[in-house]
Amino acid sequence: MKQGPTGRVTLVFTDVEGSTELWDQVPEAMSDALTLHDQILRQQIAAHRGYEVKTEGDAFMVAFGDSDAAVNWCLACQSALIKA
Repeated sequence: MKQGPTGRVTLVFTDVEGSTELWDQVPEAMSDALTLHDQILRQQIAAHRGYEVKTEGDAFMVAFGDSDAAVNWCLACQSALIKA
């Protein structure tokens, strides 16, 4: 089991804006979208030395050993999600 960073860490919390309404309107499409979303975020966590602390619904809590890695992860996730 991978261990999270220790000492001074940077935490990032994510959430998909408007997801509750989308789940109500198009549940099958949201299920597919969330699967892709989670895959992308997890790929980027691995690529940026992050640690997945917790997920709930479409929200992630991710820890990083330094703030540069956290910011770079956020940018990489946004870019990958836009391209998907």
